[in-house]
Amino acid sequence: MALPPATAYHRLPMRLINGLLRLLWPLGLGKADLSEASLIAAARKATGLEDLGTEPFWPQLRFLLQAIETEADLNPIGRYLTRQSFIRVFKDRLWAEALFKQHPEILQRELLPPVVIVGLARTGTTRLHRLLACDSGFSCLHSWESVYPVPWPESFTTPAGEPDPRQTNIEQALKIVLWMGPQIAAVHPLGALEVEEELGPMEHAFGSQIHEAMKRIPSFGQYIMEHDQTFVYEYLVKMLKLLEWFREQRDPNYVQQPWILKTPQHMADLDCLMTVFPQAKIICSHRDPQAAVGSVCSTVWNAMVRDTDHIDPHFIGRDWLHKTRWMVDKTARIRERIPAEQQIDIQYHDINTDLRGSMERIYAFIGRPLTDATWSAMQAWLEKNRQHKHGKHDYSLADFGLSGEQVEAELGAYRARYHIPFEQNKG
Repeated sequence: MALPPATAYHRLPMRLINGLLRLLWPLGLGKADLSEASLIAAARKATGLEDLGTEPFWPQLRFLLQAIETEADLNPIGRYLTRQSFIRVFKDRLWAEALFKQHPEILQRELLPPVVIVGLARTGTTRLHRLLACDSGFSCLHSWESVYPVPWPESFTTPAGEPDPRQTNIEQALKIVLWMGPQIAAVHPLGALEVEEELGPMEHAFGSQIHEAMKRIPSFGQYIMEHDQTFVYEYLVKMLKLLEWFREQRDPNYVQQPWILKTPQHMADLDCLMTVFPQAKIICSHRDPQAAVGSVCSTVWNAMVRDTDHIDPHFIGRDWLHKTRWMVDKTARIRERIPAEQQIDIQYHDINTDLRGSMERIYAFIGRPLTDATWSAMQAWLEKNRQHKHGKHDYSLADFGLSGEQVEAELGAYRARYHIPFEQNKG
């Protein structure tokens, strides 16, 4: 059965707003301006600041904006939300540069070598990430910090014990996000205090896969595969240093801990990751590629349908199967250059069937004990976050014009390399 059109996911008020604004577009009204000049001017006006930094992000930013304008086919709400997202990032960059100038000690900090989960999307990386974050010996990002990694001016004056205004903002924003796309909760549980991946800070260097996961911009997807993304990871380092510094300002008992990081983008940029974190320990997760591809296509579909009225699910299938093949091949090449003692392979199947054994393997690899307190915290998290708590994530390769045979033709060598078992139930 074919997937419904994108507009079937739009609530009636969204359809009415999109329809009204489209009528105004020919009159030069109601169309959110996505030009570089307009976005930057809005951010500078809001902050009263000018300096966006000197990192080499400008060509990539301009390519991204062009791809959105010419390929994404955003509806009016999608254009508005995209504009607000870019202004948010530019405001953060302006505040960050001001802080770096005022407090040069921020960038002089040294980060501890992180533990990084490197795996395709939908291979259990979120669950593994949030389980490891139960260990108080790690630092982790929460959702509100990922979206807003730079403290606002009022963040410094918030009384102790009260939530940062960024957290309050995200709590309200997520209510709107989940109202507009309630199906998202079953795909990736959202919450302001949820442990979250570092795609947000990477978005601030305009190299995050979040853009192509939410918009049909194949030229940008190809661009970031073909251009070195080390500067994106260098900016991530700056953001992590800033996050640590701010936590230190707010908490006199703050103790630096290694970060536990995770995003599927590291499969595309493992070379860049190891350049900025040469001592990182990487946990490589693996899952039946048929299940992983089907699930990531569904995830992308559910993210894209809000902001456009027209998206071909077969395009998503072709695009993400190609990207997945490219990422697993590149990761395999890069891993050959990484010392064996810095990497470990973990199967999604093993985490499902023997979590304690899998975690003990991981902790032995990391070189730290899996304490009773940490294991109890992990069990408590699992009890609170049972699978399918927000509904079952149903998907099918056929929905995206793919078959098991096609996936095996592209990714069979990946399955064989890591001895990945077939899944009986791929939901």
